[in-house]
Amino acid sequence: MKNPFVSFSQIDQREYLTSRCSLNRAVLKKLPLRGIDDSIEGKRFKDIFSTPLVAEEVRAVSRRYEIDLGDTPEGELPKLVDEWLMSNNALKKQMAERVAKKFGLRLGLILLTLKKGERENRLARDDWDDECWEFWRDLETVILPGGLASGMLGRRFKEYIHYVFDIAGERCYDIRLFDNGSYIGMMGLAQRLVQDGEAALVLDLGHTRFKRGAARMADGEIAEFLPMDSRPSMYTADRFTNDRERFEAAMELHRHIVRTIESSWRAASRHFDLSDTILVSIANYVNGGVLNSVRGGFAKLSVLAENYAQLLEEELSSELHCDLRVKLVHDSTASALYFDGVDNAVCITLGTAFGVGFPNIKI
Repeated sequence: MKNPFVSFSQIDQREYLTSRCSLNRAVLKKLPLRGIDDSIEGKRFKDIFSTPLVAEEVRAVSRRYEIDLGDTPEGELPKLVDEWLMSNNALKKQMAERVAKKFGLRLGLILLTLKKGERENRLARDDWDDECWEFWRDLETVILPGGLASGMLGRRFKEYIHYVFDIAGERCYDIRLFDNGSYIGMMGLAQRLVQDGEAALVLDLGHTRFKRGAARMADGEIAEFLPMDSRPSMYTADRFTNDRERFEAAMELHRHIVRTIESSWRAASRHFDLSDTILVSIANYVNGGVLNSVRGGFAKLSVLAENYAQLLEEELSSELHCDLRVKLVHDSTASALYFDGVDNAVCITLGTAFGVGFPNIKI
């Protein structure tokens, strides 16, 4: 099946994704099934399902159940739901079931909307043509890696997705879960882009954390993986009052990225004889090192250079005194690469927003 969301780059003669594949701007203009959660009709996908929304619901339900969450960070709240689903505390388990049910049903309605592709929802997404909707209709497998879809919470989501499709009388996608998703993007890059017998530095630059590691390949497999402590993501704001403010924020983010890669290279070099190619997953759409200049907290880096990968290569080569290359890859594409070989599939990451990647893209 031809994938209408995959483009071909004239820059490096490889495939890549653009923002056209994003689910975040899709609108649930018409509910594919009424009586489950009619309040979400007319809203964008990202406004009815995300990690921040789950955390917000945990706060609200905990107040109703008079459960003290103390100073638990927002990012840890979804993990509490997963823990409480298996708790012996009946109150906590009941609270967790409510949260899991609400968002599991919503996720089911989102996927059912994509499967059915009804006219009202097609018209609400003007950058998708019939070929895009037919792709989602004929798709076989949906992979939900890590994060919100891990552990018991992910299993509850899968149950509710099947429930929604059963009620609608539609054949459900083959829903596949993957629990250990912390380094999935980095391992996906290593499996596809590190030459056999080599080791490479691999990073995952997200809006919350910068994850770091190094991988060595042998006989076509990751023979050794060296995880390093993640770093907090900083300077990823995406709204500014003027161009000067945007440029200064871009410089701060760029310096943070360069410092992170430099220190990671030095640390990994003590363990591996590293390849001259550094692999970087980044929360932005990338075409041959050129970043999307509009969407997300990393978009502002485009004001520093037309090809951001080349800028990184120049600065890192100078700082580390060797000739280095940098390969930038869209973060959800990097995660999807881990599932190379799964045909007719999409990888959907559930985070601050929806991320979409395709396992068999030729990068």
